[in-house]
Amino acid sequence: MSDKELRCIATFAYETGRLKRLARDGWENALVPNPESVAEHSHRTAVLAYIIAILEGSPNPDRAATLGAFHDLPETRLGDKNAVTRRYVKTADPRDVIHDQTKCLPDNIATRIRELVDEHESCKGPDATLEARCSHDADKLECLLQACEYEAAGNRNMQVFKDTMLDALLTPTGKALGQAALDTDPATWWLEFSATIGRIGRM
Repeated sequence: MSDKELRCIATFAYETGRLKRLARDGWENALVPNPESVAEHSHRTAVLAYIIAILEGSPNPDRAATLGAFHDLPETRLGDKNAVTRRYVKTADPRDVIHDQTKCLPDNIATRIRELVDEHESCKGPDATLEARCSHDADKLECLLQACEYEAAGNRNMQVFKDTMLDALLTPTGKALGQAALDTDPATWWLEFSATIGRIGRM
């Protein structure tokens, strides 16, 4: 690989780093202080996509996880446009954006990354893969989980997010997990763990 190609990969990596600093815009409308970043959202999306794909019987859950990890890369250039913004502002197709983002990458890398975004964006079409549907559901489920966490922390503006995300789920597993998320206290894992070791002061 040439020095030019390596520098192009480094440049692309720097651009993806913007997702760590890009806040999820919809939470700000709901008065969430210091909302999560797009990168934080994408991480849990990838984890959930892997789990949903296994439960849905996918032969390739790794593919679903990869779709989840890459699906928001175009937002380095588009920003994270929430439902209010999308009502008034039309943004470019993410597939066009990822094509531009990957132009300088070696062809074998650029082609694969473009295919990932295209597959995720096709999740509701007639030719959608199971992995794309699982990645889509992971994206929505992650938002639902985050809304439940913000609500548990005291934000009272989360019901619309929970309702919208629950309605958007496509797979049987996604729908079941969405309901389970609503029925589970976000702090359960920690409360159950702390109970096994006695007083928190000894942690």
